[in-house]
Amino acid sequence: MRRAVRRRSSATEELEVIAPSKLAINNVSKSFQSASGKVLALDRVSLNVAEAEFVCLVGARGCGKSTLLNIIAGLEKPDSGEVLADGKPVTAPGRERLVMFQEPALFPWLTVFGNVLFGLNLKRKSRPKRLNSGRFRW
Repeated sequence: MRRAVRRRSSATEELEVIAPSKLAINNVSKSFQSASGKVLALDRVSLNVAEAEFVCLVGARGCGKSTLLNIIAGLEKPDSGEVLADGKPVTAPGRERLVMFQEPALFPWLTVFGNVLFGLNLKRKSRPKRLNSGRFRW
């Protein structure tokens, strides 16, 4: 009778099992055209961020931090490369991602709730309404 040999996995094999990235940035490049010529903002940037991992982007002014964040948010498209969030390509803004602006982006005359609803109200008012004077209001 033959005994079943139980194979033990080595520590190296166990470490090779890698959890999928929450955010994967693969060879992202982005350039802009300026009056003085082409400006390369990002050149083949790659980064993987795991679930619950905390990452800070640090660099000099104009090095591409905001450009990379805008691409991650889906506000800009890379010239090349890809961004995956939860394994899905980021091609446009989505509800699963949040953008927190560096500069104040609120309307000071509105309440916090009013600022939150501002974009939703714009979307809801997709067609113009006729005022009593016959003019249109958006």
